[in-house]
Amino acid sequence: MNVLGYILSGGFANGYRTQVLGVSAALSVVAMWAVGDMSLTDLITKLPAILGGLGLAALGAKVDDAKTQAKPKGK
Repeated sequence: MNVLGYILSGGFANGYRTQVLGVSAALSVVAMWAVGDMSLTDLITKLPAILGGLGLAALGAKVDDAKTQAKPKGK
């Protein structure tokens, strides 16, 4: 597989795509406020998007943790 296809398909984040998506959603809103593209009131109105992104990242981490802790049943 070529390197560009690997990067664009998200292969580097295999198993962590949910966390990457959630954190990037939260950080993009905060970054827009930090550079001055939105006011503090706009940031407060976008608070559900920030918390939703962080919640998505936490959910992905919990699912990955549960997957690693699951033990196969013995014979």
